[in-house]
Amino acid sequence: MGFSTNISASGIHLHVPADPAMRHDVGARFKLRFRLPNEAWTRAIDTTAEVVWVDANDRDSGGRPVIGLGMRLIEPEAAIVDRIATFVRDFRYTVLVVDDGLAGLHGLEAMLGEEYRVIQRATPDEALGVLEREEVAVLITGLGLQMTGLELLTRLAEWLPLSRVVRIVVSDDAELEVEDIQELVNIGKIFQFLRQPLNAADVTHTVQRAVDTYALLVENERLHADLTRAVERLRRENDQLRRRVLRERGLRPVIGASQSFQRSLEEIDRVRHSEVPVHVSGETGTGKELMARVLHEGGPRAGGPFVAQNCASMPETLLQSTLFGHRKGSFTGADRDHRGVFQEADGGTLFLDEVAELSRSVQASLLRALQDGEIMPVGASRPLKVNVRIVSATNKDLREEVKAGRFREDLFFRIMVISVTLPPLRERDGDVSLLAHYFFDRWCERLEKQVAGFQPEVIGAFEAYRWPGNVRELENEIERLVVLTEDAQKITLEMVSPHIRANGAVGGEKFSGFFVDYGLSYDAARLRLDEMMVEHALRASGGVVSRAADLLGMERSRLSKIRRRLLERSAEVGPRLVRDGDTGS
Repeated sequence: MGFSTNISASGIHLHVPADPAMRHDVGARFKLRFRLPNEAWTRAIDTTAEVVWVDANDRDSGGRPVIGLGMRLIEPEAAIVDRIATFVRDFRYTVLVVDDGLAGLHGLEAMLGEEYRVIQRATPDEALGVLEREEVAVLITGLGLQMTGLELLTRLAEWLPLSRVVRIVVSDDAELEVEDIQELVNIGKIFQFLRQPLNAADVTHTVQRAVDTYALLVENERLHADLTRAVERLRRENDQLRRRVLRERGLRPVIGASQSFQRSLEEIDRVRHSEVPVHVSGETGTGKELMARVLHEGGPRAGGPFVAQNCASMPETLLQSTLFGHRKGSFTGADRDHRGVFQEADGGTLFLDEVAELSRSVQASLLRALQDGEIMPVGASRPLKVNVRIVSATNKDLREEVKAGRFREDLFFRIMVISVTLPPLRERDGDVSLLAHYFFDRWCERLEKQVAGFQPEVIGAFEAYRWPGNVRELENEIERLVVLTEDAQKITLEMVSPHIRANGAVGGEKFSGFFVDYGLSYDAARLRLDEMMVEHALRASGGVVSRAADLLGMERSRLSKIRRRLLERSAEVGPRLVRDGDTGS
């Protein structure tokens, strides 16, 4: 079985998937493999470990229970224990010094060697190789005439943007202006700038502060990871508790924390205890039927039936019978009496979706049902009394339908006593992630799968996409991804539908570093934003101009014209972000 280990002063701790067969007093035999940081040494040992502590209150990313085991090794190899103890006792942070021979940093190893593990490299390529392989706490680079340090810092920001290494720059150039130093700090995330000649006390003091900063970054990442796991665990527990309560009460969950969605819920809550007709408007897939169920299940008719009918799903010849019922023999094929949805919903709530699609004749019959509480089944000689609360919905503007003469004005005022508008998913800030996790848990449970969750960039693409099909489209996408993903695997960005991945690529990427600079003119700031948009679109499209134009929603010729203009004028306002090598087809 898979597990992770943590070596600390209290012993060796393992995190393993829970096994119901395990007991607190059972010794388990594990093969432990250790690899110490900054060393190529690795060695496997096979020994018996005694379980001394168990905590079953945690879960992994797939929602499965996890046991934390405090282990005591029995008869371990002495060499292994000595090696681990030596590592813990003699651990030193790593300092990488990049000296091209001209920066004059050869004396740093003598200054720092007693307290730190110092690695020296001569070129940016060699330094990046070290940073890719090892965990380095501090990077010290020179900034001479050849500008080796600037090249390294620029490539480090591009290639390893998440690197925690704390950067220190040394320069003997007395001509560097304050503005130059500020630009270096912004480009390379420089922690400290030192001038030569170097003073040993200043260097050791600066490196110690840099190491403290690095340790704080590592600790913050650990705390953030712990907090993320705790929040995720609480979210799952809350979801499970909410679903259990809803099942016990027969209610359906409503997911959404955005202000726009909460305002709609508040409007629903204010009228759910009344009997007045409610009209719910919104784009297709925004959850209009769900809101109708919330009205029903949270109101005085919760004990009665809830019946939903799509008014656009059948021809007009059958709609009268579907809504109001018919008598046997009233038309060819009517071999028995039929109860319409008004009768089926008697004492409860009737949800009429796509009400704008009703013909004028059916609208007249519906108006009578709302005014008098009576329906006339097809072929009947007298009306029937019904007691139904009407909740209607449409994705059209009923006022415009009335103006166009397609919808009766008197019926409009009858069904629009209370009107609630549901916002589209693209206007519900933060709800995409909540809904994605909810649907993920729901479909994993339905399909009995143990998918390990989402990679972070998947949620980023979801949040950037516009979701024209709204919540329904999101749920369909999550269902597809859960079906396609193997157990214990995470959903990756490559698995997301291409149109979501492509359209989310531009809108979802954060323009880090773009900020309001009041030192720029409006035209210069606008040009800089244009540069960033075009650059990101071309990068997302692999340099294909036509595809980049589709991502930006503009004609290819217009994008080409903007790109040429940017290339001509970019030197006037700052660094050029559009590469000469980008080509289109």
